Amino acid sequence: MLEITQHQRAKRTGGHAVSPSPSHETASSWSSAVRSTARRSSLALLLAALPLAAVGVLSPAAYGQASSSSDAAGKVTDITGAVVPGATVHVINNGTKAERTTQTNGSGEWSVPNIPPANYSVRVEKQGFKTSTIPSLDVQIGQTANGSMTLQVGGSTETVEVSTLPPQLQTQEATVGQVIDQKQINDLPLNGRNVLQLATLAPGVSPPQTGQTGAPAQTGTASNSRNLYITVDGGRGNSTNYVLDGTYVRSVRFNNMSLLPNTDTLQEFNLLRSTFSTEYGQGQAVVSMVTKSGTNSLHGSGYLFARNGIFDARNYFAPPSTGPKPDFHRYQFGGTFGGPIIKDKLFIFGGYEGQRSSRSTVNQALFPTQNELNGTWDATSSQALPSTPSQQYRTPIGYSKTNPAGLTVTNSVARALNPTYPVLTSDAATINGANNYALILPFTDNYDSYTVRGDVTLTSKHSMFGRYANYNASQVTPTATGSSTSNPLLGRNAVLGDTYLITSKLVNEVRLGWNEFYNITLGVLQNSSTNWAAVEGLSNVTALSSPRQNGRAGYTIAGFGNVGDGSGDQGGHENILSVGDTLSDVLGKHTLKVGFQGQNRRLWQIADNNSRGIATFDNCTPATYAAGYTPTGPNDPTNVTSVGNCPVGTKTYVVNGTTYFYNKFQNYARGMCTSGCNGNAGTTLGHYRDNTYGAFISDTWNIGHGLTANLGLRWEYNQPFHEQNQLEGSLDPGTGLITFTKIPAVIPASYRPYIDFSRTYQPGIIQPFKKGFMPRVGLAYEVHPGTVVRAGYGIYFDNLNTNELQFTRYAAPLYYQQSFNNQFVNGGTYFNNGVPVNQPSLYPDPTTSTTLPAPFSIFPFNKQPLTQEWNVSLQQDLGHGVIMEMAYTGSNTHHMWKRYDQNMYIQYPFQIASNLTTRPFAQFGPGILTSSTLGSANFNGGSIKLEQRTKNGLYYLGSYQWSKNLDNISGEAGANDSSYATTTSFDHSYSNFDVRNRAVISGGYELPMGKGHKMFSGPVGTALAGGWSLQPAVQLRTGYPFNIAGSGCAFANFIACRVYLAPGRTVASSYKANRGISNWFDPTAYSQSPTVATFTGTPGAYVSAARPIPNLQGWVTRNTGRGPGTVSFDLSGIKNFRIHERFNMQFRAEAYNIINHGIFNNPSGALGTPTAVGRITGTSLDNRSLQFAIKGTF
Repeated sequence: MLEITQHQRAKRTGGHAVSPSPSHETASSWSSAVRSTARRSSLALLLAALPLAAVGVLSPAAYGQASSSSDAAGKVTDITGAVVPGATVHVINNGTKAERTTQTNGSGEWSVPNIPPANYSVRVEKQGFKTSTIPSLDVQIGQTANGSMTLQVGGSTETVEVSTLPPQLQTQEATVGQVIDQKQINDLPLNGRNVLQLATLAPGVSPPQTGQTGAPAQTGTASNSRNLYITVDGGRGNSTNYVLDGTYVRSVRFNNMSLLPNTDTLQEFNLLRSTFSTEYGQGQAVVSMVTKSGTNSLHGSGYLFARNGIFDARNYFAPPSTGPKPDFHRYQFGGTFGGPIIKDKLFIFGGYEGQRSSRSTVNQALFPTQNELNGTWDATSSQALPSTPSQQYRTPIGYSKTNPAGLTVTNSVARALNPTYPVLTSDAATINGANNYALILPFTDNYDSYTVRGDVTLTSKHSMFGRYANYNASQVTPTATGSSTSNPLLGRNAVLGDTYLITSKLVNEVRLGWNEFYNITLGVLQNSSTNWAAVEGLSNVTALSSPRQNGRAGYTIAGFGNVGDGSGDQGGHENILSVGDTLSDVLGKHTLKVGFQGQNRRLWQIADNNSRGIATFDNCTPATYAAGYTPTGPNDPTNVTSVGNCPVGTKTYVVNGTTYFYNKFQNYARGMCTSGCNGNAGTTLGHYRDNTYGAFISDTWNIGHGLTANLGLRWEYNQPFHEQNQLEGSLDPGTGLITFTKIPAVIPASYRPYIDFSRTYQPGIIQPFKKGFMPRVGLAYEVHPGTVVRAGYGIYFDNLNTNELQFTRYAAPLYYQQSFNNQFVNGGTYFNNGVPVNQPSLYPDPTTSTTLPAPFSIFPFNKQPLTQEWNVSLQQDLGHGVIMEMAYTGSNTHHMWKRYDQNMYIQYPFQIASNLTTRPFAQFGPGILTSSTLGSANFNGGSIKLEQRTKNGLYYLGSYQWSKNLDNISGEAGANDSSYATTTSFDHSYSNFDVRNRAVISGGYELPMGKGHKMFSGPVGTALAGGWSLQPAVQLRTGYPFNIAGSGCAFANFIACRVYLAPGRTVASSYKANRGISNWFDPTAYSQSPTVATFTGTPGAYVSAARPIPNLQGWVTRNTGRGPGTVSFDLSGIKNFRIHERFNMQFRAEAYNIINHGIFNNPSGALGTPTAVGRITGTSLDNRSLQFAIKGTF
């Protein structure tokens, strides 16, 4: 009779056998009506939320919340395997005792959405069955924990504790990713305690290499905010999103992580690689982190991690020496504390971490002698210059050698600069080669960070939390002149979350967030109040309205070290407000989520190059004359055999039949800038803002028979960033004119023919894109218990890096650079033969300029970067807590940001001109750097992974991946990856971060010694040998690609010079069997491309666009070379001392690159540098280094 009843109910429940209650409850029509009404009410409320979400989306509030919550779900059956409907399920947070209650549906399934990641207990009650309990269920961030269990017949007062959990396979979703739990975060060796190193433990992650944009720096060397990123499954570093407690911690300038969380404040770290939920936007991969919260018990930690250079191995390229190594110290210290304020109601948790790091650096340079600076020359002397033996001291005609200071009097700049040159070093032991000056200064890298979080349970249905994090860092990089570079970084982030249970299955979750990020690179002299331009006598100094620009210009006497700053101001300050709301409901077999998200983003940023100008003083070559002819005076045009390059007014003179001219010291003394001289007008400083909006709906549909579908749709609208004062302009390639969003009030007359006065661009220039629909679908099929097959597909849009906004400011007269070679740097009057000559300045006046520099350009019809992702994976429970996963992931990306020179001599298709000096926009100079969305990429990879959570003191994570990553540019700033203006297919090759083979093994093992074990179980043995654990982290990978390129591409700027293969050679033949760091490849296998001047062709002859330009660009594609692979082995050893039942002391010894293996950079591929090409001259990471720590926890 029981079998018949089960069979009859199976027909009504979609194939599931239903267990009848032993007390045989008969559902009345009244109770059925109540349940039906409740379901209809929930559905109506969910549908009503859609227009409310739309209203929220249309408000100019914000965007950028992503769920930091998780779900718990399961299936309840009896011992016969029949499902048990109507059972009451209690899910209880073991730390805070917060409880959620639900009931199983007609299929025996239950789901509790939107609960914080934590450790939970699950209790199931049903009349006629014993109460069953899972005492410990880890609910991990962004995943669905499996709390399935089997009930035994009996009284409800009897309790059965489930000791064996079901395999924690991902039966509810198709997302491919990796969760790193708290034990791994705390115990694994992390050099510098950088949390992003945790991501490299997973397959699919490619850490950047030194020499690539955003590469991590070696310990004690300069880095910046762009180091805080990773690349995932072929995506760029700026295509990864970073989320902390459900709010974005991503800077919009480079889309890197905007602060570095303290690892001791993190509960979990989750990397989402492929086809994740529609709750997430802005990126094709996600790093999601959750901070710890307080619990009903007091807990915390205090620690000190210390490194000292005396324990480190010398760098592979450091010269052998018996002397002391460079002084290096790094201390990282801090602590955490958490606990209850009101038991079961109000909790607090916080943490602080600081770093003080200093590495001594020997800064060396060659500087002029005082005689050279003071102008002590003798017209009859043949004394050689110490710095340039081929030249001699001379005093120009018209000056007295008894008053050499008379030269400096003619120029206020040289007079002001002379005292700033350093006194030359007398200790020859610190000097290498020709350098005559050395200064030992520390590179410092310090930060302070703190995090505070509070959680409150207001009622059984209502809870809230708030968290604030602050990261304040600074690096100072010294130079030989003492003019150091400062790189401050400030990251602050706050979030307020509110969760309300409308019913047991209908949950609303609100997030309010704020993210602030400040980072700028500038000379430390800029932090002073001194107006150096005025001190040095430069004109137009009133243009320097910002104290930030009070630094010095850069001055160089050719062949010597420079003084002053001269660097550009690069950075910005951004504030982002965000709001998001998610409504979740469990409707039978469907778990529905609908929500909206929004962001209001405001920032100022600057991207000036050589903000205060640069000036180089060099020799000039005078005119030469026919044999036997003596010139009558300066620049005598008679019988000239060579014009030379000395400026008009340069004094040439004859001593004993030899023509002399001003050398670099004399040009310096009178302020004559001869080469590489640039002054800036205006600034790229802009104040930008935009609003972005998003809405999503997702459905986790338990179809039955082990099949679950993830269906979702997301929509995003990113309003183009616009400058609030409408200071934006760009070259319109259709008209050849500079077009502005608002025509500047003052435009020099010489510029007016090149300005479009007939129309203006809309604010932001780029056309808005409002069709950002992103469907996502996934399937998870549990073939049988322990085996799950999954597949997914999704579309993901990415953000504009606001660094590209500089392309709307590089348009005269908003901002431009002006060259003034062979002019005077002070812009004043110089008397030459009685004729006054007015000259330009390091700070030119745009209202009087007579030349129009080339603008930069951004396409108004640039599109939103789009990625299609797909995956197929198999998860298999191997028993004993070991899970194997095999996965294939792929992606195809279009409309990536790509820069190129729009003003090349020749573009495709083209006609060969009889002379190649005609550019598409001949009215401008060369180098119209253009920001477009012509980039594309393709990725395919296969991986296998084995993972065991902690069991018997052992846990591990091991993976191997083979992948292939192709693109036509690997970063928006990689202008030199572009060979041609529009034919992007010639740049399609291996990505900069293409890693074909990569294997990673990490884990931990508690050594079976001491009390409770067979070995060393006595008191002495326990004290010495007990409590030890080892945690290795091993990474092996093949090499990164690199370019083999020529130099001096005369037909364009900002491009890569492609090379040819030499006759009879192949790329394979350029690699020798015995290659090493000094001969990684044979450069004779390649030849440089000829310059434009050597190009010959038939005028009017057409050349097919199917092949590169003959004799201008070679046939060898970008990233042909492949650098060395690496083997990195880090190890931490931990000794725990149990001081008290609740207090533990821990000693740690950590070794990074313990095998002392050289981890090398790529070799130089610059054929134009014969002394360096093919050679490896640096390492990307340190040689073996040791770190010691002591830590207390309670």
